Amino acid sequence: MAKYIDLLRSHQQQNKSSVTPTSQPLSPPQENDASFETLLPDEGLQTHQPRATSPSNKNDLLVDEEPSTSKDPQPQAVQHTNSEIAPQSSDDHWLSDCTQHVLTLFKHAQQNTPSDIVPLSKCISALLSQLVDGKQHDIIMDTLELNIAQQTQQIRLIDEDLGSLVQKSILMMLYAIKTGQRLKLDHDKLRAHTLASMLHHIGMAQVSPDIRHKKERLNKAELTKIKNAAHNGYLFLEQCNVTDSCILQAAAQSPERYDGRGESGLSGSDIAWSARLTGVLSMFEALIHYRPYRARLLPRDAIREIVKHHKQSFDPMMLKALIESISLYPIGTYVQLNSGEIGMVIRVHPRLPLRPVVNIEMDIQGSDVPPRQVDLKVQHNLTVEKCMYKENLADLKEASA
Repeated sequence: MAKYIDLLRSHQQQNKSSVTPTSQPLSPPQENDASFETLLPDEGLQTHQPRATSPSNKNDLLVDEEPSTSKDPQPQAVQHTNSEIAPQSSDDHWLSDCTQHVLTLFKHAQQNTPSDIVPLSKCISALLSQLVDGKQHDIIMDTLELNIAQQTQQIRLIDEDLGSLVQKSILMMLYAIKTGQRLKLDHDKLRAHTLASMLHHIGMAQVSPDIRHKKERLNKAELTKIKNAAHNGYLFLEQCNVTDSCILQAAAQSPERYDGRGESGLSGSDIAWSARLTGVLSMFEALIHYRPYRARLLPRDAIREIVKHHKQSFDPMMLKALIESISLYPIGTYVQLNSGEIGMVIRVHPRLPLRPVVNIEMDIQGSDVPPRQVDLKVQHNLTVEKCMYKENLADLKEASA
C-alpha cells in the first residue's frame, strides 16, 4: 500500500501539485492530498480483490443480483463518539422509508400492476433540499453513506426475492447524487436523474427469480429475457404515469454503450443523457456488488477495471464525474493503519482523500478494542496501508494469528 500511495503522490508531483512526500510522515498533510483522477493512468497496479470470473462475463454485468442465501457478513453497528458523524434516528427513518418506497414499486413491477412513484420522488426531494445548506452538506452525505454501508445487508434481506434489486437502487441513489452534484445539476434535474438511476432496472423484477438468482452462466433464452427487461421496465413506468423523459429513457437505454456496442447499437449523443449516466453507474455498482463466484471489488479497483477494459463504453464526462465522486477509502470500508490498528472509515475529507476519519475497532493482533476515532488529518504520523471490506477482516485476523 505504501508503494501505491507513493505512486499516487509521484504522479501528482509530475503534474506540479504540492504534496508532502511519504518519506516525511510527520509533516502536516497538504491540501489536495490526492485525487481519484490519479487512478486513470495505467500504472501497472494489481487489484486487491481476487475474482474467479472476468467482469466482462455477461452474467456479471446483466444480472445485478446475488442469491438471498449469500454469506456476505451481517454488518454490525459501530459506536461513534463524534456527534457530527453518528447517524441520527431521523436519518435511519429516512433511509427506511426510502427503502420501503422502492420495495413497493418493485413488488408492483413484479406483478405488472401500476403504482405511484410520487412518494419516492418526494422522499428524494426532501433529502436533496437538505443538501442545499453548504454547512450541513458534507455531514448529511457522510451520515447517509455510513448508514447505507452499515445497513446494506439488512436492505438486501428486506425481501427474499427482490431485496437485491432494492439494494442496488439504494446504492445507485447514493452514486447518482454524488455524480449529479459533480455535474452541477440543479435540484429538479438531480431528483429526476436520481430516480432514473434508482428505477432503471425495475424491469428485472419481471424476470423469473430462477434466472436472476442463477449462479451458472445464462443460456441464450435466459439472456434474451434479461435483455428484454429494459423495455419491460420502460413499459411498466409508463403504466405508472411516469412522463419524465430522464426516467423513461434511462430505463429503456441504460444497456446502450457509448461506442455503439450496446443492445440496440445506439452510440454517443444518440443515447439519452440520463441513460449515459445511469449506464456507467450501473456497471460500477455491479462490480462492487457481491457475487457467489467472485469477491466484490473495492470501489477504486472497480474504477480501474472500467477504465482499463470498458473506457470506450461510456461518456467521458460521466466517467470523469464518477471517478471524482468516489473516495479512495470510501465511508463504510475498513482500513489498516501503519500502526497495525484496524477500523471503519466514517468520514472523508474531500481535499485530503488519503487522510480519512477512522473509527478504530481492532488492535494490531486483530482483537476487539473499545471504539475510538482517529482523524488522519490531525494524526500526521498515521497513514492507511490497506483498504478492505468487512468480510476480509476474518482473513486478516487469521493471517496475524
